[in-house]
Amino acid sequence: MPKVNFYLLKENHDQARSMLACRLAEKLYKQNGRVHVQVGSEEAARELDQLLWSFSTSSFVPHAINTDEQPTAVAVTIGVARNSATTGDLLNLTDSLPPDHARLDTIAEFVVNDAEAKAQSRQLWNTYKQLGYELQLHQL
Repeated sequence: MPKVNFYLLKENHDQARSMLACRLAEKLYKQNGRVHVQVGSEEAARELDQLLWSFSTSSFVPHAINTDEQPTAVAVTIGVARNSATTGDLLNLTDSLPPDHARLDTIAEFVVNDAEAKAQSRQLWNTYKQLGYELQLHQL
């Protein structure tokens, strides 16, 4: 049963979510974990791919966009819903419950400081709570 961490950001834009996801992906990678970053579109996957190369001048996070045609074995993968992770850690940059969530170790949910985003995250929180997952809120 996964542990779910909700990260409530001070900022109210998606770039803040993406930057935090990059930092968390780096941290988990350095801990020798497998990390999948779930995004909502192919365009978002390409944007995050570029951001992982440039978010910090002092880090290197080996990663790849995971597609149905080319499964990848790198520690950090990026994909849309149909390319979901089935084990390890998932960083969810979508607004919905990740597929195959029950088989993951941890799930990270990123919430921007916006009324609509907070309302949607409350629904996700309640869904995870009903499933019996351990929940933790991190206010940044």
